[in-house]
Amino acid sequence: MILVMLGAPIGAYLRLLLSKYNDAYPIGTLAANMLGSLLLGLCAALSDGWSLMICIGILGSFTTFSTLNLELVTLWQSQRRKCLTYALSSYIFGPLLFTIGYLLIHITNL
Repeated sequence: MILVMLGAPIGAYLRLLLSKYNDAYPIGTLAANMLGSLLLGLCAALSDGWSLMICIGILGSFTTFSTLNLELVTLWQSQRRKCLTYALSSYIFGPLLFTIGYLLIHITNL
């Protein structure tokens, strides 16, 4: 639990840095969620205390499902094409990147 608490501020700070790139398109949130999905896949294949800190602590505060959905609603109101692109990118590539990360660990036997 202490490792999770130590990791959370790191993820939140990294997320804040990426959110500065959100302008007409929420690229910061998309980048955080895609990178987070890949890293979560890597971490999920590991099973030690550090993976708990990284998976739940850092990546839990780095990625954000609530912000994603708020941005989708906002885009839907004014820019539906961007909204659909963002939704498809997030919900297709997120699980795909998680799977790639997970399989990389198992293929390389780390």
